[in-house]
Amino acid sequence: MVTRTLLATTAALLLAATPAVAAPSTIAYIDGGNLWFSSVDGSQKRQITTTGTADRPFQVPSQAPDGSTVAVHKEAFDGGKSERPVLYRYDASGKVTHGNVMPVSSSATAPVYPIGLDMDWQGRAVAYGYSYCGFACTSIYRGYWLTFSDNQGAYPTNPQGASDAFFPSFYGERVISSDSGGSLFIQPDVPEAPFTTGYQGWLSGPNNNLNFRRAEVAMTGRQVALEWYSRTSGDSTNGIYVGEHGGTIPGSISGVCKLPTVGASGNVTFSYDGTLVAWHDDEGVKVAGAPNLAAGTDDCALSAPVRVISASGKAPALGGADPAAWLGGGTPGGPGGPGAPGGQTGGQGPQGGGAGGNAGGTNGGAAGSSLGLQLAGSTTRAALRKGLPVSVRVPKAGRFDVVATLPKRVAGRLGLRGFDLRVLGASGTTAGATGGARGSGTAKAAGVAKATLKLTPKAKRRISRLRGVTLAVKVSQGAATAQGTIRVR
Repeated sequence: MVTRTLLATTAALLLAATPAVAAPSTIAYIDGGNLWFSSVDGSQKRQITTTGTADRPFQVPSQAPDGSTVAVHKEAFDGGKSERPVLYRYDASGKVTHGNVMPVSSSATAPVYPIGLDMDWQGRAVAYGYSYCGFACTSIYRGYWLTFSDNQGAYPTNPQGASDAFFPSFYGERVISSDSGGSLFIQPDVPEAPFTTGYQGWLSGPNNNLNFRRAEVAMTGRQVALEWYSRTSGDSTNGIYVGEHGGTIPGSISGVCKLPTVGASGNVTFSYDGTLVAWHDDEGVKVAGAPNLAAGTDDCALSAPVRVISASGKAPALGGADPAAWLGGGTPGGPGGPGAPGGQTGGQGPQGGGAGGNAGGTNGGAAGSSLGLQLAGSTTRAALRKGLPVSVRVPKAGRFDVVATLPKRVAGRLGLRGFDLRVLGASGTTAGATGGARGSGTAKAAGVAKATLKLTPKAKRRISRLRGVTLAVKVSQGAATAQGTIRVR
């Protein structure tokens, strides 16, 4: 059994500054290959993405105090000739805002990552584990690299990070990681962190007869969670300990207790106010009240009982999103991402969920907003040839945006591009982009505004082949969104 105090290997430094914290309200996790948000009691849930599959699942989400969330999905590039993991960022409503192609070393020939991922406490920098083959895959290289949670270049190379450093997490702006010997290290408290190459020893696995895989430090309070496995039995004997640091990291951990995990466990995470702890194990994604470390028991005395959020979920991350921002009822997802990741052409993003739902292809509205979209369930090709009116219910005067999307497979088969399907807003302005058409209008007052879907002459010549095609339409005004679909008869 682990001792009640885990000894550090180096002297301690000053505690990192802690930013202001919002009350916890959301847990992000992966289920069925897709990103989900849930309230911490499990009563309110929403599927944020729809394009994840068993072969290409979304992975390793991390959520910031303001509710912004990052997750990784493998995407096709170069016309399907190559694949790269893309880091997608979602706002607190679940709407995708950025796509960032993840950096890879120029010497990597077969990258496989991420292996663990975390955002810093400001929601800016991201550290992610990697594993890749060298030339002819005769050697395997592992460690972690750093990137940003918003956009950067499409094909960055030689990223900064550290080798033999696994399952990174953040303590403020400083990276904590484990090594192949099962010990934990932390970056020094320097202004350039996390983009620094310096490291200090923290907790020694061999000295505690354990291998430490990962550490998670609570933003508020002094709680530290340690994911471990046995040095003698390997992964078959594993678990999560929670203890208290003395106000400095690196430093000793005292008051250690064991969380009630079942089978293989991991991805432990604290709420930003320190009152909740979550993890996944063989019974799914779980949330519980943070341990009362003053109880002095070997098994953690939880301040609230364990609740299973999803029996099939994994990779939880507690965060600060407000359920009112992302609950909208109806089906998840939307027509494509916000544009190209890393400056690539559009249509490569996943279907990021917005606040608005799709109620059977007719009305959708953001929770807490009067924004709405009125579409008929279907239309004829003749009506579409003339121009299809769209009614938008806006909660206030000002600009609104409408996006209409043809399915990519249909557009490709017909040789059409986004500007072949035009959107005319109330002001008559239009804009085109590959894979979808955008238009903006200006409403003079709250109420019903009008937009029109129209085909270009090129698209009209192919209208006979549009029979049975479903068009996706999304409207937004400020942060509020609504979406729907219409089928062409």
